[in-house]
Amino acid sequence: MRNVIVMIFVGLLTGCANQLFYYPDRVDYEARLLVPVPHEDVWISSTDGVRLHGWFLKAQGEPKATVVYLHGNAQNLTAHAAYIDWLPAAGYNVLVADYRGYGLSTGKPSRAGVLADARASWFYARSRNDVDPENMILFGQSLGGANALTLAGREKLPGLKAVVADSAFSSYSRIGREKMLQIPVLGYLLWPFSPLIVSGGLSPDAGIKNIAPTPLLLIHGNQDTVVPSSHSDRLFAAASTPKWLWTLEGGGHTEAFARFRTQIAPRLLRFMDYALSGDASRLDSADQEKIAIRPR
Repeated sequence: MRNVIVMIFVGLLTGCANQLFYYPDRVDYEARLLVPVPHEDVWISSTDGVRLHGWFLKAQGEPKATVVYLHGNAQNLTAHAAYIDWLPAAGYNVLVADYRGYGLSTGKPSRAGVLADARASWFYARSRNDVDPENMILFGQSLGGANALTLAGREKLPGLKAVVADSAFSSYSRIGREKMLQIPVLGYLLWPFSPLIVSGGLSPDAGIKNIAPTPLLLIHGNQDTVVPSSHSDRLFAAASTPKWLWTLEGGGHTEAFARFRTQIAPRLLRFMDYALSGDASRLDSADQEKIAIRPR
């Protein structure tokens, strides 16, 4: 009987634990911005009849490429747009869409659902008349970084020229176990059941090696207390070349394009120039030293 009670308890925790990856809200953070983000409101059809709300930010001048941006697990796109609002001035279109249950999007978030939403965003962007479908970049942060890596590792996305993941976790089960151990006393009691409580399906590490030969960039702060930088270390080790890992000394969670923007944004632009052209001389000098040039 005791075993049955334990399994029921674990089953209840499983549903709760997997939902803890999502903290959506419907607050309009745009109203708090000092400088509004020029955008076009768009609607995207995902699976199961879910409608996703997004913003399309048009490049200034002739677009170099289109970035599909996958945001983190909290708030909604009106908060996360501040991470990528500088890209249009650099010549890039940007599509950012809310996952199901976030912002104005319908539905309820789930692991398979948000991955399906990421895929729907990719193909919507490619379908636009003002987008070159053969020059596309996938960029995600935190949960969005994990989704970007999982999506690109599971299928060959048409038009994909680069994948960028900032502060991503390597697997749901690993980050779940780490968070569980932070719960006083209870965490250690639940530790033996952690593989059951937080499943590892649809995790980035399962297919990251399949992203090659598309250039892959991982970014992580070495003082990240939300997702430890060891996750990007594991992902980098599992990935195939060409790949780069930028470690931000003293950086916290998703600070690359906030506190470290003046340092990282120009370097990212050089990386994207390389990914689009295949010309390694366009990379930052530190990145040129680490390159394994892909055949053209």
